[in-house]
Amino acid sequence: MNDAAITVVDLHKAYGKTKALNGVDFEIPHGAVTGFLGPNGAGKTTSFRALLGLTRFDSGHVEVLGHSVPKDLLAVTKKVGAIVEEPGHIKALNGRTNLRVAADQLGFGHEKIDEMLEFVGLTADAGRAVSGYSKGMRQRLALAAAMLADPKLLLLDEPLDGLDPSGQRAFRARLRAIADAGQTVVVSSHDMADIEALADYLVVIDHGRLVRQGPIEELLDGGGTRVLVSNLDNAARALAAEKIQSRVEDGYLIVASDDGSWIVEVLSGAGIYPSEVKPARASLEAFFLGMTTGGDISAEDVR
Repeated sequence: MNDAAITVVDLHKAYGKTKALNGVDFEIPHGAVTGFLGPNGAGKTTSFRALLGLTRFDSGHVEVLGHSVPKDLLAVTKKVGAIVEEPGHIKALNGRTNLRVAADQLGFGHEKIDEMLEFVGLTADAGRAVSGYSKGMRQRLALAAAMLADPKLLLLDEPLDGLDPSGQRAFRARLRAIADAGQTVVVSSHDMADIEALADYLVVIDHGRLVRQGPIEELLDGGGTRVLVSNLDNAARALAAEKIQSRVEDGYLIVASDDGSWIVEVLSGAGIYPSEVKPARASLEAFFLGMTTGGDISAEDVR
């Protein structure tokens, strides 16, 4: 249909009287990290399962990497790696053997196993039984398994769940490296801070329908400019003299102008030199809550 990595059109899936997907439409761009967001029950996991052919949808159209699903599912599975729900490791086997089993099941060779173990930081623990792995190690092993075929697309459902802060940071860095190498990464997560730190693009669904999609910087743009100065009151007065409105929030001036150069010129003319001038934007958490509950983003949520 187009050059998007994923295109979903009017997708429906019901379980009895429950509509998990109710005409959802979205697109995922190539070569970016996309945050796939929604509250519990929004249809995120059902969408992932439909993309992978694990769930037969009732109606609609799904295209993944130029292939129709489920019609061309075999071609899709050779190009896609995924972590959906709890990774299914064989805990009695060690990490390397688990990857060998995964490669055999998928019809891949073993030549990338050592490379993937190194990539996810498990080389030293590859000979240990997975039963002794931490949650973070099991998630990293799942990522290694998903990467065995050098996929063009990764679909990751809550891959950061249960990881400690250092594990989350390391996992994000690996996903960023994958996207920077030209692969497409789609991550579903309830942790807004993780998605905000990682994603280039957002898709937000609720009650089985699309709420918003687009580049994260555009969606979170709150308008105005955030300015850090040593004397907020003097800076506000200098701006007011030029009929530029501003307000103080969390130690910053939020200035009602998108022209950072003009703001700096006004302030420097008054002998005030800002140490930071950036576009003001909503936090992802505030944006998400506003989109999925109908609430407005408050001033406290702009930064």
